[in-house]
Amino acid sequence: MDVTIRITAQYYENYSDTDTPYWKPKGGHEFTIKADADTIFYTYDSDLKEILSKMVADESDSHNKYEYLGHEVKFFEATELSNDKFEKLLMTKV
Repeated sequence: MDVTIRITAQYYENYSDTDTPYWKPKGGHEFTIKADADTIFYTYDSDLKEILSKMVADESDSHNKYEYLGHEVKFFEATELSNDKFEKLLMTKV
């Protein structure tokens, strides 16, 4: 069985026009990766964090930088709720 790992990262942009970078935080970014559930079950959390941190950092370049913040293992896909029902319930509160 595959699981989805959702990784949250801080996104930075380099505002420098010199050789000395000036990284400015610009918000969050999400990455996802599919993995075998058994592999995740038998991997130490500290090892997983180290690997995911490296993978996120490797997506950086001289203009954009990502720093690992955390992750969540999703065993099931999200269940989408009805927008119509949401709108009806919301209108009863307004």
